[in-house]
Amino acid sequence: MTFEELDERFPNGFVDAEILGLAVDYQNRTATIQLNLRGNLPDSPDRDVYGRGMLTLRDFYYFSIESPDADHLFYPKRSSMQADGHPEDPSQFPLFDHLKPKLYAGAFCCRFFVHDWNSFIHVAAKNADFSWAT
Repeated sequence: MTFEELDERFPNGFVDAEILGLAVDYQNRTATIQLNLRGNLPDSPDRDVYGRGMLTLRDFYYFSIESPDADHLFYPKRSSMQADGHPEDPSQFPLFDHLKPKLYAGAFCCRFFVHDWNSFIHVAAKNADFSWAT
């Protein structure tokens, strides 16, 4: 599944997501990102209710975490990081222009802007899926 296909499943997409944790398994080329997402329509009375889910990347090509901006090193400690998920953008990740032609045609490619760090997490994988926690 592509980033765009997953992003369209949620009323707010991956905007205003909260990253709770992540795990990268280099041997199996998988990565999991635990997220809180708003899953209700914008006009719903429960529009600000978050649900916990898991984004799983399979056969990932890269998982790149930019260093935090120096002005954001001492952000208050919280249990999650606020992030916005977006399609990958060569202006924010110049190496992407070089990498994209080498990726699988339907690859999942995105970037998460981490507000707490004022920087990005860039990911690309052959496939991705999302599941709500039970």
